[in-house]
Amino acid sequence: MADGLATYSHQVYNKSGYIMHYPIVRKQSELLEGVPIEPYETSATKLFPLETIAVAGREAYMYCYNGGVALALGGPTQSAAANHAEADDNIAVGTLSAIGAYSVWLTSTDNLDAGIGATENAYEDGYVHFHSTAGVGQCYRIKSNKPFDASESTVEFVLYYPLTIATSTSSLAGIVQCPAKNVIATTAVVSGIFTGIPQVTVPINHYFWSKMAGPSSVSGNAAIAKGTSVVIGTTAAKADKGAAADTEIIIGYPLTPYTSTDDVNFMVMLQGNLW
Repeated sequence: MADGLATYSHQVYNKSGYIMHYPIVRKQSELLEGVPIEPYETSATKLFPLETIAVAGREAYMYCYNGGVALALGGPTQSAAANHAEADDNIAVGTLSAIGAYSVWLTSTDNLDAGIGATENAYEDGYVHFHSTAGVGQCYRIKSNKPFDASESTVEFVLYYPLTIATSTSSLAGIVQCPAKNVIATTAVVSGIFTGIPQVTVPINHYFWSKMAGPSSVSGNAAIAKGTSVVIGTTAAKADKGAAADTEIIIGYPLTPYTSTDDVNFMVMLQGNLW
């Protein structure tokens, strides 16, 4: 435990029968292991930390938040795209931070303060990494952040754990939203990571359990035979047969073939990346 953070070193059994795998959280009261898991319901209120994994047998779900567009039952989803390409790996560190510091200071720009970047804690529970010069190789989960504002020279990002290597004003950083926050339907060219299959229609601004592993009904696009891989990254909000390993993400394998293009689903054994 560090800086008052609650973590578990053993499996936590939810009263619904699921084994819970929690991310780093702020305090023990956020670990609501007594709340039932309802994979076929959504909620306007947050019941679990985002990225919580609930496992029962070979089935696994990730707790997600849907943003501004309703998500379709059975439609594959992905994490939100970067606010701007600068956020990926081109943010200048505005003020050096010493070993042991919990705060890093990133330089604001017009590009970074657009969209979600202008919102306080938009990157809460996301990640910051340092990829150039001093501090290179470090990656930390973000506890909170001030909004980017081009009128301010630097903004503070507070980390869950302290730096092990000092940064300098020559360092460059990249940031990503929490992958389970503001998930969207997959795009034809996937701009995030696979975040599962909703088991219900998800209204805007609702929390839900997205199925990452195990059998699931999935919206298909073109014929997919058993024995082939099922991918995202070819058709928006649909699954396809694997063809191009460099542009597609494998999400599983067919339990039943997909033979129609008339809004018919098929069964897929999902093999999402959980950890």
